Amino acid sequence: MKGDFSVRKSLRRSPLTWRAAVTGLFLLALMTVFASAVDAQTGGRIVGVVTDGQSGQTLGEVQVYIPGTGLGALSRANGRFIILNVPAGTHEVRAERIGLGAETQSVTVGADQAVELNFQLSTQALGLDEIVVTGTAGAARRREVGSTVNQINVSALNERPTDVTKLLQAVAPGVEVTQGGGGAGQGSKIRLRGANTLSNGGDPIIYVDGVRMMTGAFQNRAAKDQSNRAANVTQSPLDMINPNDIERIEVIKGSAATTLYGTEASNGVIQIFTKKGSSGAPVWSLETLQGTAWSQRFGFGDLKSGRVVSGQFREFAGGGTSKFIYMEPWICTGPFQCGQYQPTAWTQSYSASVRGGGQNLQYFSSGEYFDDHGNTPNDYLDRWAARGNFTYTPLTELQMQWNTAYSVQNQTNSPQGNNAEGLELNVFRQNQNYFASGEPDLINLVMGQSLGQQIERFTTGGTATYSPLADMTNRFTIGYDFSNHETRNIRPFGFYAHPEGIIYSGVFQKRILTFDYVGSYSFNVLKSLKSNFSWGGQAVGDEARLVEGNGSGFPGAAIPTVNSAAQSRGYEERSRVWTAGFFLQNVFDFNNKYFLTLGTRVDGNSSFGSGFGLQVYPKASVSWVASDEGFWSPSWGSVKVRAAYGKAGRAPGAFDAVRTWTNTPIVGQPAFIPENVGSPDLGPEVTTEIEGGLDAAWVEDRVRLAFTYYRQMTNDALMNVRQMPSTGFTNNQLSNVGRIKNWGSETSLDIAALRAENYGLDLNLAFSRNQSLVLEHTEPINIGRSISWSNVTVIKNPDALTKTSADVPVCLATTAADKPCRQTLQYLGPNLPINTLSGSVAVRLPMNISLSMRGEFRGGNVVDGLNPMATGRSVRSPLCTPYYTNNDDVTIKNDGSVPAIWMARCTPSLATGYTISGNYAKLRALTATVPMDFAFPDKVQSSTLTLSLNNFYTWSKDSWWGTYGFENFGNAGIAATGLGATGISGNERIPAPTTLRASLRVTF
Repeated sequence: MKGDFSVRKSLRRSPLTWRAAVTGLFLLALMTVFASAVDAQTGGRIVGVVTDGQSGQTLGEVQVYIPGTGLGALSRANGRFIILNVPAGTHEVRAERIGLGAETQSVTVGADQAVELNFQLSTQALGLDEIVVTGTAGAARRREVGSTVNQINVSALNERPTDVTKLLQAVAPGVEVTQGGGGAGQGSKIRLRGANTLSNGGDPIIYVDGVRMMTGAFQNRAAKDQSNRAANVTQSPLDMINPNDIERIEVIKGSAATTLYGTEASNGVIQIFTKKGSSGAPVWSLETLQGTAWSQRFGFGDLKSGRVVSGQFREFAGGGTSKFIYMEPWICTGPFQCGQYQPTAWTQSYSASVRGGGQNLQYFSSGEYFDDHGNTPNDYLDRWAARGNFTYTPLTELQMQWNTAYSVQNQTNSPQGNNAEGLELNVFRQNQNYFASGEPDLINLVMGQSLGQQIERFTTGGTATYSPLADMTNRFTIGYDFSNHETRNIRPFGFYAHPEGIIYSGVFQKRILTFDYVGSYSFNVLKSLKSNFSWGGQAVGDEARLVEGNGSGFPGAAIPTVNSAAQSRGYEERSRVWTAGFFLQNVFDFNNKYFLTLGTRVDGNSSFGSGFGLQVYPKASVSWVASDEGFWSPSWGSVKVRAAYGKAGRAPGAFDAVRTWTNTPIVGQPAFIPENVGSPDLGPEVTTEIEGGLDAAWVEDRVRLAFTYYRQMTNDALMNVRQMPSTGFTNNQLSNVGRIKNWGSETSLDIAALRAENYGLDLNLAFSRNQSLVLEHTEPINIGRSISWSNVTVIKNPDALTKTSADVPVCLATTAADKPCRQTLQYLGPNLPINTLSGSVAVRLPMNISLSMRGEFRGGNVVDGLNPMATGRSVRSPLCTPYYTNNDDVTIKNDGSVPAIWMARCTPSLATGYTISGNYAKLRALTATVPMDFAFPDKVQSSTLTLSLNNFYTWSKDSWWGTYGFENFGNAGIAATGLGATGISGNERIPAPTTLRASLRVTF
């Protein structure tokens, strides 16, 4: 990163930047060239239509090719395809698409002759012969696997998401994706099967094409004068992958399925498989996306009265308040309706890819440019990404794959969150803010600071698969994942809060090295009994580095640096962790319908204590394809019953087992004091899981059901334990002293209600229920409660009217004479959702036009600390406006008209009772997909226009909460990092905005 990020803003005079315009013209030229090139081809032709074998519906995106010739085509939305320049003779032609059974036909083509060849592809009941990779040794057919594996076929989704995390949202039971706020680049929290840890965050590990990548989020970095004086935006590495590059995603959610991943896998595994090359002529895809964004209401009040000040700034009296808590001047409140400081929010992206190859070499290559101006004035983000995937088969028994991706993301953000020099905090608090004024022009001074970040991501890996015998396979993968996160925050000379100027510059780097070997050998034990024995090992190295510089006072510096500051300091942190292990596994196959899997993994980790040793993770599973039995009637459908048992772990931090000291100069001389006491016996927390369920399909595979029940027990749970001060080590020590129970169920139902040639109706419902219980803890109050819970003052008679006496609210005092209405420290229940219901509806109309809608409900929990105002610090809350005596301070009415609950919430000395039901629902997406083949020549294989409206409606049980955003306020949207009440009323963020986007994709 060079110079000041803020200089880029001068280049952004309109939503369509000069770079985007050039890119668009270049892509348009490419489209013209390729269309002309296709028109110019001559020779024999194979033409035809691909349809669904069950409904007669035409199928697009089907790869039709002649193996070994480099000739092929992709079917259009109307199912038609054309293969040009086919040599005269007889050829085998193959048609295939993920999720459907492939078909091969023979055809004879004459010189300059057109031959018609039609294909009918059908789905397989339960997909029993589909290959799954995640959680298995090598690869396995779905019928063999005793645990649940969710597979997301990206090409089957109607939407064109710009973030990978959106692909996981509300698509599978037990997968919870929660966005942290509305800032540009803000990442999401992924949680699989709730939370089963007290200290490790709960993030699943993620692989891309077999290579381990950075998980979690990049940390928010700020100057040392205050840790939250920054953008308070945490980016997800997962969202820097181009979603157009992804072919499918596999998700496994519990220890029974993740045993073979060992010490880091107790929170589940997500594996992403990017697109590969294919035998056939090059297939080009070009896509452009344009869109805008605005906020839905997130304010409070009846809005019955009010007046407009300074353009769009709203000030309400008599019980009303702004629809957006006074944020109107800085956000867009509707499509192209933005405040005086906010340009139109705009998103645009341009991408191109090509795939093809011959018999021995296949390739896929792509590039993307993404540009976003978010919903506050200083929110800008642009990203460039490129990928190259190659498959080379030099020998019949040897295949080599190499996958490489690079992306660079630059962004600036408005100051957000609980930040005294931030936008929302000062706007929300109005005249109780750090300006002591709600005047927009004065608050807008916070925009004078520059908060910039640049993130580079590089992932590469190679896999060699060697099969010297028909029944033996050896696979070796080596991979490297690199992240470089550079943060540069500048409060310039003359800045209102720090006239001397303050600068922070930090560079965080993370390197992950993956070595993975798997061997397998299949043989017959008996005529009807087959065995597949697998062995292997894995080593993962994780290295992190952080170098920070901080300075203040730089008058005269045009572009300030840490060196130009009058006072500066530097900081450095380094850590390296290695995890290594080996495993053995055997799958017994009896008559291709009974399967028994037994296996174990043994792990070591450099963060274990010196006296701990190795950790063993056993596994076992059974699978029975009941519908393959001789007595089974076809009218009973297809049914597979499964059960699994397994263990997986989670390691402590790099230095948690080590005794450490920290430097503390005394009288100017070097010195140190005790920091971490360390523990030679420290090991991983181990989660044991049992799961069972069934997969079933009826009515010609039109109705599909999957059900799973699971129970997890986390033993030796890691938690911080207080130390005796007399030892000299006053910091808490992470120790294996806890025990947690986590259990629930997952159900998904897919119904193809209507299958016809021109019409279709598909319904999906997914329900999951998850609960947790702490069984052992160092603090007795936590035992018998959920991992994250509310323990707050409860108003027992909330509707009782109150008046004050001697500065004590009657009905809220503690004497019997005052009829007490409150009970302190009452356990209300879990903060994390217990019940999640997601669903989608897809309608197919004539001409292959499709409409779809997707949403989800979360609830069963309570949420506390939701008031976005610091009421306890005498900040006026819009919620309390009807109960204030005036528009200037926080004096509460004393006329007996204030209910007890609002007296408790609005009185600064109390400031309690902000606890409500966590039940809410969101409509995530409404999408329309329209084929545009009529607008392009027949030689263009397919073209599709997609319109998508996202995040556009929220319902909550408590109406006074409105649509303020459960996902970025309160406990429903935070990581489970500990116990107790974790309300974040000081978070002060705007919710994620509604987005409207249109994309056009053309394939040659």
